[in-house]
Amino acid sequence: MLSNAEIIVLSLVNEKPSYAYEIEKQIEARDMRLWVRIGIASIYQVLSRLNGKGYLEFEIEREGKAPERKRYFLTQEGKEVLKSSVKAALSKLEWYYLDLNVAIEGSDILSPEERLDCLKQRLETVRYSLNKLRQDVSVVPHNTKASMIKRNIMALRITEEELLENLIEELSKS
Repeated sequence: MLSNAEIIVLSLVNEKPSYAYEIEKQIEARDMRLWVRIGIASIYQVLSRLNGKGYLEFEIEREGKAPERKRYFLTQEGKEVLKSSVKAALSKLEWYYLDLNVAIEGSDILSPEERLDCLKQRLETVRYSLNKLRQDVSVVPHNTKASMIKRNIMALRITEEELLENLIEELSKS
């Protein structure tokens, strides 16, 4: 099974043979960093790793006086592993490794007031994020990948908003 970063990179190269900078621009344009951890350095590492596994091939290109760059192409083996990884990721239940859970676990170090204040700040941020997501979803065509992803993030944020409201209420009473 591929990592999330590997699936993203292979998917983007599957859409269009690309070099690292193009992949970076696609990740930015699609706001992928809202839901997957992948930086520019990671892109280069993932491309190298996938090439080493035989899932990608590259051709070196040069335009004018620009430096040489590698344009990556998906191999047949890469298509097969991408397809099986996407099928597995779509059909299996995932575990959430959330910073909120880590923070709750470590929150004994905070005073009750500090804990409550932090949760209120987070709730404000969640509500801001939800408003932005609602605006984004309203302008994205409904049956697209972008719409599905934004609606998934929105559903998680709605649930988080409800949880935070409940936690704040409980902590305010104690």
